[in-house]
Amino acid sequence: MKVFILLITLCICFVNSNQDVPTPPVWPDQFQQSFTETMTYWLISGKTKGNFYYDYPNRRYRVDRENGKYDRYCGTIYKFRDAACSHIVTGGNRYLYFPDKNYCCNCCSDKHGCGVLTPNWLDGAQFVDIENDTNGVELERWNKPGLQSNFYLATHDEQRIMRKIDQQPNDVQDFDISSFYKGIKDPSVFDLPSKCDPEYMCPWVSICTAVRMGSG
Repeated sequence: MKVFILLITLCICFVNSNQDVPTPPVWPDQFQQSFTETMTYWLISGKTKGNFYYDYPNRRYRVDRENGKYDRYCGTIYKFRDAACSHIVTGGNRYLYFPDKNYCCNCCSDKHGCGVLTPNWLDGAQFVDIENDTNGVELERWNKPGLQSNFYLATHDEQRIMRKIDQQPNDVQDFDISSFYKGIKDPSVFDLPSKCDPEYMCPWVSICTAVRMGSG
């Protein structure tokens, strides 16, 4: 009888411990949010600001950076130079657009892994812990390992708003919780500039070529 009671107790404790672990966050189908990014990569390091737009029902998203030098894609087009740059993913292609240069090229496609993340892309992520940021906001920390640790932080509440993506060891995006908007304020943000041509590929000496060749 004592053994039986002990087994029941262990089972209850196991169930309760599992209930304490949250399920991975799921992105809203549409949202937008601003961020500050810090990048350190070989001889280049610095910060830039940007905006993130996500529209999964229409399979598109956009990331604008004030300075593309601090992005591993844009930084291989105008190398070591300051230039605003946008990733525009639409129609299955990822374009790199430099508005001040009036330049756009097709980097890669969804068949190369350059498509739109699904809202549940964090499925399978490892729960790490719950912590407080400098403002006292409770955050969940998750790890979605790739070739390295990729930490994702979100608010520990019903909304679970994205707070940080830390792609170790060289890129951290700090998202402004107060800027989060569920939906897209201006859908025209996804309109592809006339300069962007799906047949015009990004330069051979760029990370885009490595991405396309690596998927083969």
